[in-house]
Amino acid sequence: MVLTLSAAAAVIGTEALVRRRVNAAPAAFYPKPVSGGVELRRAHNYGLVGSRFAEKPKVVMTWQTLANLAAISGAFMVNTVVPASALTRLGMGLLTGGALANLIERVQRGCVTDYLHGVDQKVDLLNRRIWNLADMAIFNGAVITLTGLVL
Repeated sequence: MVLTLSAAAAVIGTEALVRRRVNAAPAAFYPKPVSGGVELRRAHNYGLVGSRFAEKPKVVMTWQTLANLAAISGAFMVNTVVPASALTRLGMGLLTGGALANLIERVQRGCVTDYLHGVDQKVDLLNRRIWNLADMAIFNGAVITLTGLVL
C-alpha cells in the first residue's frame, strides 16, 4: 500500500506545483521550447481528451469522477484483495495519482491545465495534443500495471 500511495502522492504534488507555475506565467512566455521536440504551451481543457464534451461540463465531471472511482477501486484491490507485484502496485499508484490530480484541478478551476506539446514528433498524435504530467502518469501507470499483471 505504501508504494501505491507514495506514487499517487508524488504525481498529485508534482502536478500541482507544475500547474501553479504554468498558470502563473504570462501568456507571452508561451510557447517555450524545452528539449527533445517538446515545448511548453498553456491550454485549459474544459472537456475530455482533445476537449471533447467541453460544452457538457456535467458529463465531463461525471466521467472523470467515475474514472477516478475505478482507479481507486483498482488500486485498493491490487493492495488488499489480489496478490500483486511491486510493479503492479507502482503502476496503479501512478494511474490513480494522475487521475486524481486531473480531478482535483477540474473541481478547483473547472478545467484541466495542459502544457506539454510535441513538435515534429514521429507519432502525429503527439503533434496534435497537449498533455500534462498527470496524463503521462495515467498512460504510463496503465502500461506498468498491465506489464506487472502479465509478468
